Amino acid sequence: MAEFQKEWAAQKKWNPFNSDKLLAQVYRWRKISEGSPIPQPGLVTVDPINVCNHKCVWCNAGYILEKNSRAISRETLFELADFFVEWKGHPEWEKGVEAICIAGGGEPLLNKSVGDFIDRCVDNGIEVGVVTHGGLIDRYLEPLSKCTWVGVSIDSGTGETFKKLKQRDSFDKIIENVKLLTEYSKKNNTTLAGPGQGYGVSYKYLLHSENAHEIYTAAKIAKEAGCKNFHLRPVGDPWFKVNSENEHKIEFSPDIIEVFNKQVDKARELEDDDFGVFGITHKFDDKLDKSNKFRQCFSVFMTAVFMPSEDASGKFDLGLCCDRRGDDRLTLGKSLESTSQVDDLWGSEKHWDIHKQIRVNECPRCTYQPHNQIFEHVVLSDNMTYRFI
Repeated sequence: MAEFQKEWAAQKKWNPFNSDKLLAQVYRWRKISEGSPIPQPGLVTVDPINVCNHKCVWCNAGYILEKNSRAISRETLFELADFFVEWKGHPEWEKGVEAICIAGGGEPLLNKSVGDFIDRCVDNGIEVGVVTHGGLIDRYLEPLSKCTWVGVSIDSGTGETFKKLKQRDSFDKIIENVKLLTEYSKKNNTTLAGPGQGYGVSYKYLLHSENAHEIYTAAKIAKEAGCKNFHLRPVGDPWFKVNSENEHKIEFSPDIIEVFNKQVDKARELEDDDFGVFGITHKFDDKLDKSNKFRQCFSVFMTAVFMPSEDASGKFDLGLCCDRRGDDRLTLGKSLESTSQVDDLWGSEKHWDIHKQIRVNECPRCTYQPHNQIFEHVVLSDNMTYRFI
């Protein structure tokens, strides 16, 4: 099998998809120790709503969408925004949460309070990133322009393929929305128009056998629409299908991988100082399958997911993994009524029990693979002698 194209061009090494940036968190992660206070996460994910009006063929949130079609109230979103900036998990860490990824669970912009939530987080000094399907961007231009980045999950280069993979006929509308947002941000010199490679709008593209041939076309559209990044990674099986014998496992044939390589190579011809193509493969094996090469999951102490409560008795649920939303085995708190309960649960015996019971082979492709590898090889075993800079 031919080798993959490099994930990024040499001059684009310092980019937001380079997991080496996680080494900056080593000093925080050194405080993770059973029986001691655990530092609050530097990044948390907030799912404002568990509802979506697209039907992606690979949906990794199908389980929770069917189980829990609820939203977080405006009042609770504001409570969370204020809690995050004050959350003190460890006495040596004075800062609260520094960044929030607003995602889903669903399409976050379907929660009508999400714009005000973004404003509240930004006013509190917290950086915000948003993952959206893009169909509602035109309703939230001002708050979205205050974000550090906005990732738009388009996953195709033509309306025909988009409709086939998403069960919606809104490709042209979404591309127009992307243009509106990039032009608005540039015109008003907002945060989203910042100069760094990690700022701006990313055209997100999940590689699938049905869209591999459109990578170059999609990258060209992304650049013309004013996107800063074209972010490509392989689609994977969701957690609730990993161990199912009755479900077809997502696989990539050698022919598809060859198409992927050629398309990424061609798309790189579009790169310049303001546009980059990032074909992320470092979390996968040579067949683009999952490659969870670590012994234990410590990422459950590094981040958290705040989700709509399953019932009306609570304001939100507290999960520990964005790849396993809705999995009760990785839910630290259900139907929580107050953010004060988060402090009680974080670093608790229950938290450590969840960590000990995780079986890595039961996980899907792990978003946090680099977190766990760094913890294993840099924190638990100082293989890099990282103090010797």
